[in-house]
Amino acid sequence: MKRPYIYLATLAVYLVTVLSCKKTETGYLSPNLFYNPKLLEVPQGKVFYSSAINADQSSLPLQVELLSIRNKATGQAAENMLKEFEVSTFSAGITDADSTLALLNAKIVKSTRPPFHLNQTGGRLEFTSATNNVDTGMYVIDVKVTNSRGSITILNACDIHITGPVAYTILSAFSSTSPIGLEADFINLPNPEISVERDAGGPNKITIKVVDKNGVAFSPANGEVITRGDRGNFAQMNPYYPMVKSAIGMEWGFPVLPNGFPIKNGNNNKLAYYRIPGAFVTENRNVNFTFDDFKVYAPGSYTLTLKLPTITKK
Repeated sequence: MKRPYIYLATLAVYLVTVLSCKKTETGYLSPNLFYNPKLLEVPQGKVFYSSAINADQSSLPLQVELLSIRNKATGQAAENMLKEFEVSTFSAGITDADSTLALLNAKIVKSTRPPFHLNQTGGRLEFTSATNNVDTGMYVIDVKVTNSRGSITILNACDIHITGPVAYTILSAFSSTSPIGLEADFINLPNPEISVERDAGGPNKITIKVVDKNGVAFSPANGEVITRGDRGNFAQMNPYYPMVKSAIGMEWGFPVLPNGFPIKNGNNNKLAYYRIPGAFVTENRNVNFTFDDFKVYAPGSYTLTLKLPTITKK
């Protein structure tokens, strides 16, 4: 009668032994890794970076390997996206010491880069100005992701839309009024209306123009557009050419740079602050306006016009 109990005890010991010898799995690898956004819009000729692949709580670090990049329409391998081309790059970071064209140009060198590169640590997608050498259109990538838990293959992980080149970018503009002689009691205004005109065949020049609701320009030459104390302004971002104040705007020459101009920041990063003194508007209050991150990527003459939709010039 005791044999069944002996048998069961022996089986229990055996199971405990086997289970205790089983290898313990470590880490976690989500089956739902993804890029956000799933579709990247990449202008030709512009340096561009995506975010790293979304880990979805997977154990870090993630190592990401590019398996293929294809033309989405044809399914053919996009070999030119990985081929190296000659591009202009900076040999070192631009600092405040690089305050002349000669010092700036000394850091511009020729090198070879592929249009596309996948950073294996984290999976960031990186694009260089060599995208000027590939066709516009839709591309798609497959990747393999590995961490301490194992590996997973993600087909069609991200769509890449190579678009035509952009000549300029600008983020936003903002305006307010304040009492004459007082840096307080600000009243927000509707945002200025932004327009940019480019003459591709003109000299490399940037003009910043401010007009009232009727399209009448304020004159920097007459003191109708001024800077705001020690706040940032566009002249701080362009030490290479002097500012010229005309009856309709502020003008600068500019150098064509590998990653667009300007490359320097002002006192408030990429924000440029200006003011129209209250004596020049019917509202009899100072009009303050700001624009953020205006950048040009191609040669030519640019006119950035900021229209103040509720302000009237005297």
